[in-house]
Amino acid sequence: MKIKSFKVLKFVVLMILIVVFSNAFSYDIIPEIQGIYNSFSLNVWNLALVVENYHYAAGLRIFDEAVRSESYKLGFVTMKRQIDKSYFNLLAFVGQSYGVVLTIGYENYSIPTTGYERTYYISSTQSILAEYSKTWFSIPALPFGETTIGPFALNYEGFSLSKLSVSDPRISISMKRGFANIDPLQLSFVQIGNIYSLGFYVFSDKSLEQGATVNLGWDFDEGRIVGVLGGRIFIDLWDFRFFFSAYGTYIPSSENVKFGIWFRFLSPIQGDLIIQNNVGYFKIKMADIF
Repeated sequence: MKIKSFKVLKFVVLMILIVVFSNAFSYDIIPEIQGIYNSFSLNVWNLALVVENYHYAAGLRIFDEAVRSESYKLGFVTMKRQIDKSYFNLLAFVGQSYGVVLTIGYENYSIPTTGYERTYYISSTQSILAEYSKTWFSIPALPFGETTIGPFALNYEGFSLSKLSVSDPRISISMKRGFANIDPLQLSFVQIGNIYSLGFYVFSDKSLEQGATVNLGWDFDEGRIVGVLGGRIFIDLWDFRFFFSAYGTYIPSSENVKFGIWFRFLSPIQGDLIIQNNVGYFKIKMADIF
């Protein structure tokens, strides 16, 4: 009887999703998919379906976004430009599992450009914290006696995911990369888990968004020197635009090469897909697809 009731419940949930999605597309409401480790949520407007380790739950969302702008004169025309954006997203779900997901974020569009996002995922089976941050700034060359130093530029991006509970504490992601230009020297920093490395950033563009890294670092898990190779490249393939990053050890500290892969999608879908060794994270907003 219990199995039959569960099948009926799944059928009802499926029918509700079909109705919700069909109406969402009619009113140009953009669906969003977010996955954290062994769970994901399918969100449309204020409704959500949460699947956590093969357990189903229904959820309600509250979200808001505040964008600040300023006006400035461009000849005889008054223009507006965005200064910053702050947002939050609160999801509460109940079913075969229950809990809350809270996401807060901020982006500053001035120079230096900064941003962060933090997600708390707390359910009846697991508690997870995910954090994202970025920084970009550029400083012109500075006079120093009869010569100049610089210009200077820094492009940093980092993501981490960790379990807040004591059970299975090794389930985590930690990927960070920082590219610096102190003309004419270009340096790179790459972190993959507990591997920290420094080296050179080559074949780069002026924005430091693309390029290859050749680094030497230390694996704190195994206490030995490792090398890290990788790079970041912008891909414009048909209608898809995204950044692809991949880093891995070229002097393996164990039998298996340790690696990290990061997709940052720009259009027509927006979001991230991050994989470090055997742990994954994704958050995708399906904008402009339908």
